[in-house]
Parts: sequence; C-alpha cells; structure tokens
Amino acid sequence: MATPPSSPEKRLLQLFLVLFTVASCCGFLGLRWLVTRDVHSHSPLPDAAPPPELPGARGIHLGVALVPASTPLAQARTYEWRAESLLPPEYRVAYGLGESLASSLEREHHAYGRRMRFRPLGPARFTYQAPPECEKDMRCIYAELMRSNAEPVHVLGTRFVEHIRAQQLDSLEAAELIITFVQRIHYAEPNGQPFGLLPPALVAAWNEGDCDSKAVLAVMLLRQAGIDAAILYSDPLAHAAVGVALPVRGPPFRLGNRVYRYAELTTEGWPLGMIPPQHDKPHLWKVLPMPEPPGEADSPVDKANTPESGDVK
Repeated sequence: MATPPSSPEKRLLQLFLVLFTVASCCGFLGLRWLVTRDVHSHSPLPDAAPPPELPGARGIHLGVALVPASTPLAQARTYEWRAESLLPPEYRVAYGLGESLASSLEREHHAYGRRMRFRPLGPARFTYQAPPECEKDMRCIYAELMRSNAEPVHVLGTRFVEHIRAQQLDSLEAAELIITFVQRIHYAEPNGQPFGLLPPALVAAWNEGDCDSKAVLAVMLLRQAGIDAAILYSDPLAHAAVGVALPVRGPPFRLGNRVYRYAELTTEGWPLGMIPPQHDKPHLWKVLPMPEPPGEADSPVDKANTPESGDVK
C-alpha cells in the first residue's frame, strides 16, 4: 500500500477505500476456516533486502536481528514502514531466520498439529481435539506458538525495545511503532498450515500472515515492550485482531478489570481504537488472554497510563 496521505481527511478516505482487504481477512478459529496449499518448502520471497543501512533512506533504522547470530545477512529482510504519529514517521528494521531454524519451527508446528489431531475437512474447515484444559477458542494453540517461537521473536522485539528505551517513548508511541510494523507485513492466508496459522517468527521472516497469525506476533512484541495486549477474536466474523490496554478512544473490550481497545492488523495505517465497519459488532468479539511472557528486567514504557475499567469512554 502507498504511503498514507498526510491530511487526516485523505487518510480516512484511503482507509475506507481499502476496507475490502479487511473484509476478506481470516480463515481461522473454532472448528472451521482452513484452505490448503503446500508450503512445507517455503523460502523467503525474492525481494528480501539484506543491507542494514540503505544509502539515502529516510527515518530511523532499528537495527538488524539475525537468529541465530550466524545467519547470513543476505537471508535478512529489511522492512520499511511509517508510524504517522511519531517523529520521524519513517522506520526500518531487518530480520532474518536461518534456514535450518525456519524449517525446524515449521516442522514443530506441524508436529503439534498431529498431537492435537488436526484434520482439514475441506475449504475453510478443519477440526482438532483439544485437551480437557483447553477452550475451543484457539487460546491453547496461540499459547503454544508463543512458547515455541519465543526466542526468535524476542530477538526481533529487542530491536524495538532498545529504540523505545533510547527515545523514551510512552506506551501509546511504543504501541504505534509496533502495530504499524505488523500492519506492514503482507496479508496472506497460510494455506496448508495446521489451524490456518503461520508461526509468528515465520510471519516476520517471510513477510506474510493472516489476521490471527499477525495477531500472535503483535501480542508477543507488544508484551515484550511492556504493553498489556491480548488477542481479540470473533468466530462469527471470522476475524482476529489485537486488544491493547491503552487510553485511546474506541469501543471497550473488557476482561475482568482490564479494558482493551481494538487494533486492526490487516490494513496499513488503520487507526488504533477504530474497528472496521463490517466488524464493528462488539458483542461478537471475545478477549483471549495469553500466558505471561518471560519478564524483562525493566519495562521500557511507563505503565502508569494503562487504563482500568471505566477509563477513556
């Protein structure tokens, strides 16, 4: 998508013109939503851009994240994106996974699918057998992906955390930086993958993922930055997003005494707190709390402005 226009009116017009990209978002959730495509031999797309510095490029480069550290720089992909509320608005980061690690993460994901007796039933449908302690709402599956991909995603998150600390960004600015990065990742349904999900480290390495695949990645990065985040999902709407406990305007999604606001991940530049019209049915959404990540020594953002129930109407 082209760089969002600078004026609010033009920006909102552009956002509504691309609503159809959100409307067809996700094949996922519950006991349905799967399509099939063999991606077992998936390799990075040919436009991967390795250099850590781009001569003449504008904005801030957050650095290079390679996992493992011996991964050739040529296997890294450089992302460029805009966070309009920040100064400067242009950002870059490079991320690369070694081929052996990427294959291992994908094999582990398929092995987990076999343990859960995942079985495709046809276009946009699948079934699996969740253990007794798991709800039939994918939370155990999301949690397993967070566990198995924790280290490679943490290396990427460190690039964001170091910038957030160095620039003393507040929680809203940090969330904007991370969410706009995940919005930048190309939307694509992970066909042929168990549960219609691509592991979060592969979402970042391959520059592709659908709504809930991107949501898992976003929640991991946000939590590493000290921002309370959860997955929002709607089985009836066949869509997933992220909830952030931040003081922004928008419909509230409550879980206990926490209030989360909507963050759309499938459209670049979509404003925090705004729900796309075709998904603006708050009663059809559910907040999925995720397991707490390994703690950071010090949170890079100030949590003092994280709202409790009743804050920010």
